[in-house]
Amino acid sequence: MTGPDDVVATTTGDHIRLVLPAEPDYGRIARVAASSLALRLGFSFADIEDLRLAVDEMVILLLRPEGAPGAITIDFRIEPEALVIVAVSTAGRGQTWIDAGARHRFDQLVADTVDDHDVDEVANTVRLVKRY
Repeated sequence: MTGPDDVVATTTGDHIRLVLPAEPDYGRIARVAASSLALRLGFSFADIEDLRLAVDEMVILLLRPEGAPGAITIDFRIEPEALVIVAVSTAGRGQTWIDAGARHRFDQLVADTVDDHDVDEVANTVRLVKRY
């Protein structure tokens, strides 16, 4: 019989890349991917829900400015003790478009759901870390 520790041992080092249009309708795909990976890694139901919320907020933050064409590339990396998610948006590239209110909302919601998070407003990049 295998348990969560066996799953982590066989998946450590895996790298999954997801490229989505920078449109709100595609956020669900990112949430499903994150929750599926978290389930596979043995995260608790509460931790999976926290991660889904953090990924949703990450995608929302990277959609700005509204109507700008582009894509969001999300890299999921399974590390020895953490799931690391890095997302980069090409929507609005070359602009500083994250407004203070959106950033504050992101920081408030995400701080309680993941172990670490970063936003690089110049590179339009968000990094989330959830340890297991």
